[in-house]
Amino acid sequence: MFETEAEQPVEDKKRANLIVGVLGLLALGLIVAVILVANSKPKAQPPLPNAVRAGAADFDSYKGKVELELIETIVHPNMIGLKQYQIKAQMTNRGERALTGVEVAGKMFGLDDQLITEGVSIPIPRARTEPLKPGESMKFSVKLEPPAKIAESDIKNFAVELRGLQF
Repeated sequence: MFETEAEQPVEDKKRANLIVGVLGLLALGLIVAVILVANSKPKAQPPLPNAVRAGAADFDSYKGKVELELIETIVHPNMIGLKQYQIKAQMTNRGERALTGVEVAGKMFGLDDQLITEGVSIPIPRARTEPLKPGESMKFSVKLEPPAKIAESDIKNFAVELRGLQF
């Protein structure tokens, strides 16, 4: 009816072992969950869905009618010593169709003419909601963030390239 003093430490040990076991299982479950989340990648989707791209007849025939002109490149330093580059450009629709979506890529090249980094911008429909009609022009920009090890003296030039179109 009464517990002896010898039985009490055995129960305390069992309870402590149970608590440690449950905490261990929870930690193991948390580690597995973190690994699964870290290894899962979102489905790769182009920035402008349903656009015609290089290789499609519509894109290849119309690409030459969309004129891209580089205006200037601006350097934006931040508080931790890194830099962000903004390429400002102008796009002119020299074709006969209105453009309802445009995807462009800004590129940064090194002294060896190798691509350092690129950024994508969707000037239509993000910056301009109405279509770019034939003969119309618009200004847009693309932001680029080079790797931290790239100095300004390592950059040779910048370019803007048409990536996708929607009509």
